[in-house]
Amino acid sequence: MSRSLKGGVFIKLDILTLAFILSLTLVTQVIALFLQYRVNKTYSGIGCWLLGSSLMALGFIFMPLLTVKSLEMLARIANPLVILGHIFLYIGILQFLNKKLNQWIPISIFLVFTLSYYNYMYFNNDISARTVVVQATIAIISFMISYQLFFKNDRLISCSANFTATVFLVYGCFSTLRTFLAIMLPPMRSYSDQAATLIVGFIVPIIISALWTFGLIIMVNQRLNNENQVEKEKLQLVFNTSPDAELITQLNEGLFVDVNSGFSVLTGYTRAEVIGTATLKIIWHNIADQKSFTTKLNDQGICVNEEFLFQRKDGSQFVGMISGRIIAINTVPHIISVIRDITERKLAEQQIQKLVQQLEIEKNTAQLNSITDSLTGLANRRYFDEALRTEFYRMKRSGSTLSLIMLDVDYFKNFNDRYGHLAGDECLRLVGTTLRTIVGRAPDIVARYGGEEFVVILPETDKNGAKSLGERIRKAVEELAIPHAASDIAECVTVSLGVVTVYTNRLASPEKVVSLADEALYCAKKGGRNQIAVATAIRC
Repeated sequence: MSRSLKGGVFIKLDILTLAFILSLTLVTQVIALFLQYRVNKTYSGIGCWLLGSSLMALGFIFMPLLTVKSLEMLARIANPLVILGHIFLYIGILQFLNKKLNQWIPISIFLVFTLSYYNYMYFNNDISARTVVVQATIAIISFMISYQLFFKNDRLISCSANFTATVFLVYGCFSTLRTFLAIMLPPMRSYSDQAATLIVGFIVPIIISALWTFGLIIMVNQRLNNENQVEKEKLQLVFNTSPDAELITQLNEGLFVDVNSGFSVLTGYTRAEVIGTATLKIIWHNIADQKSFTTKLNDQGICVNEEFLFQRKDGSQFVGMISGRIIAINTVPHIISVIRDITERKLAEQQIQKLVQQLEIEKNTAQLNSITDSLTGLANRRYFDEALRTEFYRMKRSGSTLSLIMLDVDYFKNFNDRYGHLAGDECLRLVGTTLRTIVGRAPDIVARYGGEEFVVILPETDKNGAKSLGERIRKAVEELAIPHAASDIAECVTVSLGVVTVYTNRLASPEKVVSLADEALYCAKKGGRNQIAVATAIRC
């Protein structure tokens, strides 16, 4: 009896030791999966693997607590935690393989297990039955995982997936064997009744869990390596098939590392001719442009659509648009650049710019012609009407005075009849030039009103100022001494002027100002011509 007692204690210590080792192993696997999760968060499923391993580790930690009365409840949830951990491993496998999850399958498995397990714990206490429920559930989940990895895996990870599937298949077979043993052997009254089976039941999960964790990590790394290889091949394909010139150079040394066929087409250099050669000797026209490009890259890490002058193998030059980015290749900074020949585009842009400038000139000329009298170069009647309206309402707001001078060449019809229309046109041009010279203020406007009539708009000018200016105009025209033998009042060309000064806020419209000036001009003509009449003192 003493030996039996000693043997029982020895077995108990062995089981506790194995449970501790298994727990420690699972904790180590949790750490390994946690590191994988931190590095590869973009992959679905790793989080579920981490959660599943954590639940299993917690379950095996709780199992030995059955001997501690105060912590007995934790031991009673140990096996459900282990099963839940296996379920999350299955969910994680589906997510990692990008397969659709029918959530009712894992939920149903866990519900059936939980009800059966606690039925044989609280209502029909049967250790063997509980063992059957636990091992059968583990076997089912292991076979489900194995099936997914064998038949639903991605070809890029088929090798590692098949290894991991084999591990779960072996574990499923082992759990199935334990299920049949628990059914066939006599019912257990305590866990020590089948001590050897329990010991093996701890040793196998220690080995299997380490193998499947190893397999899961290999699956992640294999997928990562394969995806990197695919991306590398895609980039190499894009690099080699791009119609633009692409090149990879060392940042510090400025040496060529690789070029594509587009570079050879653009520059005339073959790949073998440039690899290991300084870029300045190959494509850059001058060192200042190269320094400007590399300086911007060093400052910003990227350079987009910069225009420089480049050269070809035959010595010809072309305008190129270059974009570049600094990348690290084996921790050494490199520049990947794209050069596009934009010489034709620049020539087209210059031609377009010339056309735009020509159109702008023609537009301005057309606008100027639309408001300019072609004979005298003064503003025409259309511009005069718009300007008078603008000044009229501006003076109405400010309350200032507005003056208007209207003048007419005396006996101009007789001048044309005597000297001809060409001489008449020249006479009008001389009168217009004289008006433009005498009326020098920026806001003042001189216009040809029509025929031999001219008008002068004088904003913010009082009556005395307008009359004084009118007298200067009259004398200046007379001093031109243009012969006019057909005139009834002088031997040279003279003008008659009508002057009006108004406060626009007392008038309804600008037309009234013109009417008053015209009335004053009429009075000047009626009074003998070659004189000034002021509208405010009209007594005709």
